[in-house]
Amino acid sequence: MRSSRQWILYSLLRIGVFAAAMGVLVLLGARPWLAAIIAAVIGLCISYLFLSRQREAVVASIDDYRRSKHVDADAEAENDALDAEAGYARPAAIATRPPGASEGEGGAEPQPERQRRETGQL
Repeated sequence: MRSSRQWILYSLLRIGVFAAAMGVLVLLGARPWLAAIIAAVIGLCISYLFLSRQREAVVASIDDYRRSKHVDADAEAENDALDAEAGYARPAAIATRPPGASEGEGGAEPQPERQRRETGQL
């Protein structure tokens, strides 16, 4: 199933559980604001217990997207231009880091990056 269908299905199921709980509580005579709070808690619990398969499918689609080669060339060019303007050249190890890898992997953090982070310029 495509990831957009997984997102839509999971969202509709969560909204449906909330709406059903809200409807039952309003029919039982609860005040609308109190019914909304209780329905939200009930919806959270029911979706946590019974919608784990759909939730995991959505999480897997997020993970696939993050691990994919989805790179915005314009954003990378802007980052490189800003780094060059600040006098900081990105090391080849950072420029070719695989998607999903964190900054700390593969050795020490470059000194100019650390200094900018500490002074709040980042």
